[in-house]
Amino acid sequence: MTYDRSEAELARTLAGAADAAPPPVGDLLTAVHRRRGRRTRRRVQSALAVAGVIAVIGGGTAVARGTFSSGGGEGRILADATATATTSVGPTGTGTGKIAIRPAAEVWPAAVTKIPIKTADGWRYRPVAGLSATELLLVAESSFEKAGRLEAYDTAARRSTVLTDTPAPEGVKGYFVQAVEVGSEYIAWWGETPNNSDKWADFWVVPRAGGTAKQVGQVTGDLSEVERIGVTADSVVWSAAGGGIYRMPLAGGSPEKIAGTDGLHLMSWPWAVDVANGREGEGEQKNQTKVVNLETGQTTEVNVPDGVQGLRCGPVWCFGKEKDQENNASVVQRVDGSDRKSPPDLSAWGGGHHLARGFGLFQVSGVVGRDARGEEIEDAQAPLAAVYDPVTGTTAGIGKRDPSGGGGYGTGTSSSPTSVLYWDEGQRQVEKCRKVDATSVPRPPGEPVPTGKVTSCTTTVEGGGKEYTVVNLLAVPPSE
Repeated sequence: MTYDRSEAELARTLAGAADAAPPPVGDLLTAVHRRRGRRTRRRVQSALAVAGVIAVIGGGTAVARGTFSSGGGEGRILADATATATTSVGPTGTGTGKIAIRPAAEVWPAAVTKIPIKTADGWRYRPVAGLSATELLLVAESSFEKAGRLEAYDTAARRSTVLTDTPAPEGVKGYFVQAVEVGSEYIAWWGETPNNSDKWADFWVVPRAGGTAKQVGQVTGDLSEVERIGVTADSVVWSAAGGGIYRMPLAGGSPEKIAGTDGLHLMSWPWAVDVANGREGEGEQKNQTKVVNLETGQTTEVNVPDGVQGLRCGPVWCFGKEKDQENNASVVQRVDGSDRKSPPDLSAWGGGHHLARGFGLFQVSGVVGRDARGEEIEDAQAPLAAVYDPVTGTTAGIGKRDPSGGGGYGTGTSSSPTSVLYWDEGQRQVEKCRKVDATSVPRPPGEPVPTGKVTSCTTTVEGGGKEYTVVNLLAVPPSE
């Protein structure tokens, strides 16, 4: 027999199962959406939900989406992992619709390039941000999420230059570099020991041209709950999870709170906002109400229209979603509420829509209709996500979708909204399904125990590992 339940219930089941999954091995570009931060100290726990066994019951498609915590990583990887159950109901219909979003390589050819995934000595690159239209800042990792050095990669000459090593402080065990930030004169980063109970963090800087990294200082207690950092000509700045923005002189010294920043959170120096960064901090549904320039002290109120939730704003543009819309329809507007629009085919699921230079990042469902059984029909050529230019309305596709609808892409690990997105076009998700006893499938508490056989599918990643396709938004011609 088959045991039917809704996709929402399946998603909840998968999310719960993910929390109990063992840690993965290797670089799971297509497997997880990782977040940095001390508030969740566990290692990535996504093997069951994405890279391991996904159990799907009955007809339809269950999509395992979400955020899985990371103990040591410097950044995040976003993925869409889709497992489709097979039943004997009948053949699936075909659709003729297409998602009208062209790949980024067609929209902005000068901004798309290829870089090696591994260094000459076998370490693995993780993109951070653009340094210029033709230079990328990369972290070289000696092992999973273990940053060993920073390199500048010249996309025109196709060669890299080592800028600095990223050492652990002497005597500190379990140290991991976290977010890296590019300033006008310096590159800065912070680190912590995320897999123990210490409330401790430190800050480092190196000139943009490279050199020996210098530890600026250390903080403990609430000040170590770092959200984002920035770097100026004379200070490292950061916001704490509980609100408030602090600075520490590059020459060393005690941290001090910037006056008037109670309840504020750093977005990208000098801009601060009144909602916490990411989904760990405050509810996704909360709307931002102001943007503050910390250099001038000017506060701009956000015009939040009725029917909008999760509105997040930079200095000029805001991104959010319409209330009570199952498809998470996106909303784009200026801070003052003008130029409001809802771009087609873009979903505001999840957080972190802001990219560098005012661009927005949205998911693309790929669904173009339903067949005779009511099953969703996807455009297999649709991108996984899209970069949206709110000034021109230009949309550029990101990532490569597998025939099954899965796939993955990464965002640069910069502390500020990133200027880099990347993916491995050689990777693919391979799904193998078999019949198992229904009693072996995870189910929500209180549901009756099913009987009979169900389809259990294992999704693994194969291929790839040679080159990343990278979109550098600093190479996109300005539109405003």
